Formats: sequence, C-alpha cells, structure tokens
Amino acid sequence: MFKGYYNLSSSMLTHNKNLNVISNNLANVSTSGYKSDTMVSGTFKDEVMARTANNILGTEGDPLGNSSMITVPYETVTDLADGAWEQTGGSLDFAINGKGFFEVQSQGENVYTRNGSFSLDNEGYLMLQGVGRVNGSNGLIRITTDDFQVEQDGSIYNGTGNLISKLRIMDFDNYDNLTKVGDGVFTGGGQGRVADSTVMWKYVETSNVDPVQEMTDMLVSQRSLQSAAQVLKMYDMMAAKAATEIGKV
Repeated sequence: MFKGYYNLSSSMLTHNKNLNVISNNLANVSTSGYKSDTMVSGTFKDEVMARTANNILGTEGDPLGNSSMITVPYETVTDLADGAWEQTGGSLDFAINGKGFFEVQSQGENVYTRNGSFSLDNEGYLMLQGVGRVNGSNGLIRITTDDFQVEQDGSIYNGTGNLISKLRIMDFDNYDNLTKVGDGVFTGGGQGRVADSTVMWKYVETSNVDPVQEMTDMLVSQRSLQSAAQVLKMYDMMAAKAATEIGKV
C-alpha cells in the first residue's frame, strides 16, 4: 500500500509541475521571441536505479533494484524552433531571419534573446524592457534621432548616412549549453560567434507556443491529477478502515 502512496503522490507532484510549465507557456503566447518549454519526466528507476555509468552499484548493463513507478521530473526542455514573423511597422522592432540571438547587457553580463521588440530608455539607449540595453558592434546602441534606417545586416544609419551601430547577433555551436533565465532570455552557450543572419526591420518573431496543443496537454495533466487524487483518497479510506478493524481485534 505504501508503494501505491509513493507512486500516486509522485505522479501528482509531476503533473502539478507540468501544469506550471504549460501555464507559463500559455501566459507567453503573445511574448515576442518566446520559446516554449516541455517538462520531461520518467520513473525513479530510470533516473537512479537502472544502471550507473561508473559501475558503482552493480555489473555494467545489469538493472538494479525492483521496478519502481515513482514518477520524477527529469528536466524542462526548451523548444528553440523559430516562431512566425509579424510585421509591426514599429521602428524599434527587429526579427532575426536565420540563426542567432540578439545580445543584451543585463546586470553586468550578456544575455541572449530572439525577442526584438525593443524600446529606447530615457538616455536614448536601445533596450529590451525588463532585461537591459542592447549590444551593438561598438558597444551599447544609442539612437538619438527619429530619422534612421536599418539594413539587412543589422547596421543602423542616421538620416545623413552615418553609421550609428550594428546589432550584435550571436550564435553558438551547442544550444544545450544555453540556460533559460527568463521568458525568452538565455545565458551561457559557451564560446559564441557573430551569426551570419539577416535582420528584418519593423518585424518581430512571434512566440512558438502552440496554444491548442498546450490546452490539450493541460487537460490531460489535469485529468491525470484528478484521477490520482481520487485513488489516493480511496487509499486513505482503506487505511482508515484497516486501522479501525485492527483496533477491534
């Protein structure tokens, strides 16, 4: 019976975490450049008891321990697939056509995002709201005029044709090294390089969240959570009855 308690409780915790991930995805359907997350789960046996790479617990290749259906969340995986392009007409909106991320300076470090829905702060620096100022090829990008043009290579020119700066778009060999630190914002990535991508001015990349699929996944998790809760309640009733019967003996 205790094994059943553990299995059901772990299942409820896992589904609850999955619902949190799905809810965050749905909350960011309209966030430019947002990348959806998926929670990957498995059994405790898969995670710990099946085998060990360094052969500490048993003979290499031999399964260890009894079967366990305790569910554990492995990790949250981010889908980095591109979203769609949306034309906004906004002069401070940018989308990347190809690989790479905009580089933004945030609290003393560089972070990376596909969200090109920028604005200007009170000093005229190009910025991503709530994150930081946008890096260019020669430092932070400062735009002090409304009369400017942006080329496909990310170069920004003022009305007289002088170069203001160039958007710094970075790419990485291994996206697995990227760590999500916010809604569509990443750190890490290892040694980066300037991406050979084009910039679409007055466009943004939309979120890659599929709301229909997310709602479907949410219903599945909610039903599984409710079913586990009902069975757990039955276990409680059985345990209470058993305790009562034992007390009569």
